Amino acid sequence: MRLEWVKDRDNVAYVDAKDFFDNFSKEAGVPDLREQVEAFLAAPVKEGITIKGTKRTSLRVFIPNLYFGEEIDMGENPWIYLGDFYPAYCIYNM
Repeated sequence: MRLEWVKDRDNVAYVDAKDFFDNFSKEAGVPDLREQVEAFLAAPVKEGITIKGTKRTSLRVFIPNLYFGEEIDMGENPWIYLGDFYPAYCIYNM
């Protein structure tokens, strides 16, 4: 994951937490995704965390401003990264 990639708005989907978790957690096979993200926000670590789903998925949850040590647009929010071939999800209203 590179800072330039994260800064490119074409690579990011901005999603409201209330609309995002129900559907995405089913698709990713992580039924308690909201709870895991909330637990991460309560005690964030620079590297972020990896969450494994039941549908051969692996998600990186991180806070870009903390991870890169640089402020970016919406970088104070939790983001979910699935790889360079998928959009990163910036989750707001947590």
